[in-house]
Amino acid sequence: MNVADSPRVRTVTELDPRDGSFDVTEPRTLRALRDAEDRHFWHRTRNELIGSRLGALGVLPGARVIELGCGGGCVTAHLSRAGYRVVGVDGHRELIALAADRAPHASFWVHDLSRGVAELPDGGFDAAGLFDVIEHLDDPRAALRDAWTLVRGGGWVVGTVPAMLRLWSRVDEQAGHRRRYEVSMLAEELRTLPGAERIEVRPFNRLLVPAMMVQRKLVSRLRDRGSVSEVNMGVPPRWLNRLAAVALRWEYRWSPAIDRLTDTGASLWFAARKPNDLPERVPRGGVEPPT
Repeated sequence: MNVADSPRVRTVTELDPRDGSFDVTEPRTLRALRDAEDRHFWHRTRNELIGSRLGALGVLPGARVIELGCGGGCVTAHLSRAGYRVVGVDGHRELIALAADRAPHASFWVHDLSRGVAELPDGGFDAAGLFDVIEHLDDPRAALRDAWTLVRGGGWVVGTVPAMLRLWSRVDEQAGHRRRYEVSMLAEELRTLPGAERIEVRPFNRLLVPAMMVQRKLVSRLRDRGSVSEVNMGVPPRWLNRLAAVALRWEYRWSPAIDRLTDTGASLWFAARKPNDLPERVPRGGVEPPT
């Protein structure tokens, strides 16, 4: 697919294709990424949880959602299929091409988010998502503030992050993580958003913690960087992939009860509501939001 020929894609700014630790110019890497995001239980169940939590916040299908750092469009495609009006933003043209192919009813902006969001042509979204994004950044609070400016009064900034400092390993380094979060760390960052109300931080993927601890010990013995990457992106055997998905869906269903027992999990969901009396950002130049 040629992104430049797609009316659903606007180019604002662009990253160099070889920027960062993830080489988006390698077709084999992109195929492995898409396969993992399409089939791996972790991605599929996380997407389901994101849709469920948005609904619980009152952000229902039909709402306008912008995903910052959408990558290859795994979450964007899921939310678009669920009926949300989604705009995905990423600085890598190659990843936006993959995302646009996956989500034919979504819109996309190619934009280097390290430049902020002032150059984006629209605001006033019902929710802005940062799904496994801020742990990669040197200044995660700046990304949260940027997302904050894009949502309307009464809208939400939401996202997910890896959790539990004791799970830190070479897998995180390979993935380009700067940190893993504890509940208190993430809540403190959300409280820096001006006027933020109804902040929530919820652990999930609790059942994965024992297996991830074992995985981290095994990975620590690997010397080859490529081997670590294969461990991180590989899809488990079909039977195990299905079993893990069923177990995590069970966990998500019973999470209100589990929350009373423990506040730890391999991942964290977060949300912060923007007060109604805070103005949304006015679209630049009268540009209409993409539909």
